[in-house]
Amino acid sequence: MTTDPKRGRHTRGLLGPLTLAAVLASCARGEERPRAVLEEETEDAAPPTGTFDDASAPLVEAPECAEETAQIYVVATDKGFYRFNPQDLKFVRVGTLGCPTTAGTFSMAIDRRGTAWVEYTDGRIYAVDTRDATCKPTTFQPGQSGFGLFGMGYALNGDDPKGGETLFVAGTGLAALDTKSFELDFRGSLTLGRSELTSIGSALYAFSVDSGVVARLNKASGATEATHRTSAIAPSGAFAFAHWGGSFWLFTGQTTSRVTMYSPTTDESTDVVDNTGMLIVGAGSSTCAPLTPPK
Repeated sequence: MTTDPKRGRHTRGLLGPLTLAAVLASCARGEERPRAVLEEETEDAAPPTGTFDDASAPLVEAPECAEETAQIYVVATDKGFYRFNPQDLKFVRVGTLGCPTTAGTFSMAIDRRGTAWVEYTDGRIYAVDTRDATCKPTTFQPGQSGFGLFGMGYALNGDDPKGGETLFVAGTGLAALDTKSFELDFRGSLTLGRSELTSIGSALYAFSVDSGVVARLNKASGATEATHRTSAIAPSGAFAFAHWGGSFWLFTGQTTSRVTMYSPTTDESTDVVDNTGMLIVGAGSSTCAPLTPPK
């Protein structure tokens, strides 16, 4: 999510794959942090890009929580769509979004079947297949309930994933978005400023880039229930937000993005990638993402 019109410039990472443990160890020693590792899909597996020919075509028809659905996805200002693995800090380019609009990308959320719901700067929302970056329009009408542009994120409805999940948006307030009717259900006011959303299980969190605050929200009213303060502060810059492995992953920057990992357990912020080589404006992790770091 961003109000900065600057476009990110792409560079290639200079280092090979890094484990998260090695990155954190080098940060502790005060060594230079790595650039991001950017990879393309292999030639044989190169996915198509563009749009569905038929606007009534089905969305992603895949089982819930396939392996790659548990990772983080990001979208950059050049409409590059990437899969990000927090374990080795690799960004793999899935494709280029070809949604039928000249507007820029703004925010994104991922559901449990691998559909990325991508909001553009014209306020419209498109459904993107995370497997190949193909895109189809939705019937969402911008401006509902006074909402212009907004952050997005899913949260489970309860402790049991079988109870389903809800897509929340944060703009002039907090609302839930029904991805069948594409109508907004206003829940309450927010006082955090520019915010993005993510969740840990059924708990919904908002990240305010102006203050670096991560707040747990009441999903029924939008009230703040708990706050954490991170080092990721970038007033007027681009930002995005996702959860993975019990930590929050914050993407912030003016011309290119850095990646900050914040642990709510230890209350520590760690800059794990100083330069991703792109300006990230949307990030999403589904509610399939692990709640604790894999062993």
